[in-house]
Amino acid sequence: MPWDKLNTTVVSNHPGSSSQDIADEPDWTKGHNLQHRIGYRNAHGRNPGFTHDGDHDPFEKEEDRLFREDAMRKYKDLQKRAGKGELVNFQDVMRDQTDFHKHRPDCYPPGFRFVVAAREDWVKNEEDWPANIKRRQKEEQKKKEEEEQKKQQPQGGENKQQDDDEDRWRRSSGKGAQKHHGAYGKSKDGGSGQNAAQQKTEYQKLRERYSPEEITLLRHLQHEKDQTIAFKQNDGKQDSPVKYEAEHKDTSIDIQDAMTPDNWIPRSGDLVRNTGPHPLNAEPRLEALFRAGLITPNDLHYVRNHAAVPRLFWDTHVLDVCDGALKLSMDDLQGGFEPVNIAVALACDGNRRGEMNLIKKSKGFSWGPAAASCAYWKGALLWQVLEAAGVQRENWNGQRKFVNFQGADEPSEGKYETCIPLDYALDRGNDVLLAYEMNNTKLPADHGFPVRLMIPGWVGGRCIKWLAKIWITDHENDSYYHIWDNRVLPPFITEKDGEFARTMFHHPSTACNEQNLNSIIVHPGQAEKLDIVDVLKKDTYRVEGYAYDGAGHEVQRVELSIDGGKTWLYCIRKFPDRPIRNGNKFWTWIHFYIDIDAAHFVRAESLFVRCVNVFKNTQPEEPIWNTMGMMNNGWYKIFTDTDKDGKLLFRHPYHQEDSEGWMKPSTENQLAAAKQDTGVPDKQFTRQEIEKHNSKEDCWLVINGNVYDTTSVLPWHPGGSATILTNAGKLSMDVTSQFESIHDDYAHKKLSECVIGRVTEKAQRFMKEQAKAEAEQTAKAGPSDTLLQSRKWVPVELVDRKKISEDTSSYTFSYEGDPSKKKLGLGTCQHIQFGIHMRDKMLTRPYTPTRPITEKDDDGTFELTVKTYYPDENQPGGAFSNFLLELPIGESVDVCGPTGEIEYLGNGKFDIEGQERQFSKVSLVLGGSGLTPGYALIKRILKEEDGKTQVRVIDANKTKDDILLHQELDEAEEQSQGKIKITHVLSHAKDVEDWKQKGGLSGHVNADMIKEKLFPPEEDSVVFLCGPPGMIQKAVLPALKDWGYTEDENCFGF
Repeated sequence: MPWDKLNTTVVSNHPGSSSQDIADEPDWTKGHNLQHRIGYRNAHGRNPGFTHDGDHDPFEKEEDRLFREDAMRKYKDLQKRAGKGELVNFQDVMRDQTDFHKHRPDCYPPGFRFVVAAREDWVKNEEDWPANIKRRQKEEQKKKEEEEQKKQQPQGGENKQQDDDEDRWRRSSGKGAQKHHGAYGKSKDGGSGQNAAQQKTEYQKLRERYSPEEITLLRHLQHEKDQTIAFKQNDGKQDSPVKYEAEHKDTSIDIQDAMTPDNWIPRSGDLVRNTGPHPLNAEPRLEALFRAGLITPNDLHYVRNHAAVPRLFWDTHVLDVCDGALKLSMDDLQGGFEPVNIAVALACDGNRRGEMNLIKKSKGFSWGPAAASCAYWKGALLWQVLEAAGVQRENWNGQRKFVNFQGADEPSEGKYETCIPLDYALDRGNDVLLAYEMNNTKLPADHGFPVRLMIPGWVGGRCIKWLAKIWITDHENDSYYHIWDNRVLPPFITEKDGEFARTMFHHPSTACNEQNLNSIIVHPGQAEKLDIVDVLKKDTYRVEGYAYDGAGHEVQRVELSIDGGKTWLYCIRKFPDRPIRNGNKFWTWIHFYIDIDAAHFVRAESLFVRCVNVFKNTQPEEPIWNTMGMMNNGWYKIFTDTDKDGKLLFRHPYHQEDSEGWMKPSTENQLAAAKQDTGVPDKQFTRQEIEKHNSKEDCWLVINGNVYDTTSVLPWHPGGSATILTNAGKLSMDVTSQFESIHDDYAHKKLSECVIGRVTEKAQRFMKEQAKAEAEQTAKAGPSDTLLQSRKWVPVELVDRKKISEDTSSYTFSYEGDPSKKKLGLGTCQHIQFGIHMRDKMLTRPYTPTRPITEKDDDGTFELTVKTYYPDENQPGGAFSNFLLELPIGESVDVCGPTGEIEYLGNGKFDIEGQERQFSKVSLVLGGSGLTPGYALIKRILKEEDGKTQVRVIDANKTKDDILLHQELDEAEEQSQGKIKITHVLSHAKDVEDWKQKGGLSGHVNADMIKEKLFPPEEDSVVFLCGPPGMIQKAVLPALKDWGYTEDENCFGF
């Protein structure tokens, strides 16, 4: 049961931000500091001005078997070491990784990434390193002290735990008390295929008896009759017409996926995410889906995931059939059975749920009208696999049996399973497939790699992805997702607990199996505007859309009404090539169109569509609401209006990306929303305070401007903890829209138990301005000839590694293999975000390359200088630097960018958050690895022959050996002829006197050093910072402000 878990909520007794903190909170929307404040998280998740923390098988070749066995041995050895309690550092982890994709790239989908099979948090924080043991002891002591304090405090007020299930809550609140009681356009082509002269003669004859509109309809019908008679049967051996697109898809990683377990999966930017970054539940934009044609390319196919995509390998995945009677490797499945390749339309049974949710919130998130697609699926027929496992129809003597399927993913409520009748599975006319290719390429990870179940004509929720197990039972599957999902219940059931709900969720008649009849208008589009004069000039307007039915039934007729359903116009259907299987099965969808007389079209107040199946049944006029929001197939209705300029304006019922559809939240929904904002404690929290609470031990969410302590929800949240943690400590309007799209009023009720206060007004304004800025940035994003892209991660290959000193190496990366990218696209002082894929999220670090310095130096490669923070007996070392040190030559990492709001343009001119500023005196305070953006600036200024820009640098390190690029800095200072002066400060100099005699300073950076070595805060002076947080916040910033520098005017963080 969904709410039978211990779904209790406990919130921390936080006093809120102090009145002084609220008063001191910066106005985030003033000046140019919206995303770029020293020490505060920016849009890329980094803190400007700060450096990062530490940094047996007949189809298998013998060499492949040995490779796989060696990989598994290394992985198991590492597991054994960890199981025994041995400490495993980052170098150990990287040495024992295997890249299966690199060994057999033909067995994997395009863009398959190398992933480190570990979590940074496990190595760094969860293993029993001495440093961790000390930290835990301190935390335990602190926890005991807090518990003692709580015992001494008076009880009451803070614990909002409610002992009520949803059914009781609805009844007690009154929510469940009553629930049991002549526009056809003139044809231009006629569809006859005859030449113009013949058409004219034929037309004149017909015109003697029929009107032009009647002739058009007649030709439509004649064309469709001829087309249907000429249909060819699909023999299962045809290639997908979008095979090339599938093989050459964009393999970049969307920036939204970087901090999720799906960080290794390429995804299209044309997908609209309906549940936030994770897990992915997305549909293409309706226009893009239709424009792609009758066969949907892989990257535009809708995606429904319940959890993280499992990381599976072609080489190691085994399909268990009938409890071990047959165990198939992927090579067995591909080579041992005759493959069948057929086009199948697949739709989520939640398609168009957004319309239902505006009537009354259901248990499901809102899908728009594009959660349907049609692709070629290639694989082995299930009946053949079952026969190979010894399953014969006659052996069951007429008994009712079920074939069960289980996926390899790990949703929050247990394994995803379902079943179908055995008779249905063995029926050769049903084409049930175990698919391993999609549009003639290996399945994308989001679509079930390496193998998925495909039941043509059934809803997507029954087509198990990442298939791991098949078995037979004499009863229907009783797993959570088979019973408690993909159901249509009577409207009087409004919850998922209580006896009525239990009975009906287990009732066989409520299961969604075969898809239902549906149709959607695509053109005219949502919010599309048409000039009336232009429409009338063209004589006709073409209305277009798509339709589908289930169980292999043909959509036999599509009709459009332009008068509110009083009369209906016949639409022309367009089918994919060879749409028939097994004599009479139509597994595909159709597109439809109708050319409407322009005069009738511009007068139409609405456009309604419905379709008819082989049983001559049609769609209902209105949606039939149900608590799961499934199978909405009411007429698709568009209403027309005119805007202030007199243009025709079209409104679809619901739009995925805005709230501008004609349907609005019902009165019931509005009243429920109003209640959600009551009972909020009178406490305020600043941006600084909220951003601290971003971990599984301390997790806050900001929704609708309210602050919620959701730490206690993580263990029992139905969607898993990752969906919450992705948004922990974030101030973003997206978090609100994501929550609202997924949750019903009962979820809001549980959320209200976690509320602890509100955000400050300044923080609220920050969120609004940030949303506006992000929307503008997204609108500007488009195709680029540069490697670096701000919202995508792209792979680069490690081609060389050289050791510079005992703990420092240079790394050369190449992107020459991508002919579409002519240059790097990095400005001076900007950073590149580097990413290494790991199990729970991408491990990311910002670095500034030491080459190229200018665009002229760009040769398709770039170079990093990185200090390695080695492991020792107390700690595992720096994650990224040790991974880089052990990364095999030829392996890839991902990059994104450029990041950093400061770019040096040359001759003293800087672009700082989009505003050009001129400075002739530049001061730099750099620490450790924070040197590199300053180094790029120094090298660029050094190249300016007539430049007048002067530079003063303080570079802080522990010891002389820690100074990055020491020799290069000395050479730059010498060549500058006094324009550049660099002072090194060592906190742990071995010989202080000797160091001072060489011009260095000893100790920690302080106000005296700053005033002595840097330029004073004059009109043409600026100071840039990049170093450890402690040094910058506690010493450097206070000293600079006391001296007269002003943050965001002449003091900035790289």
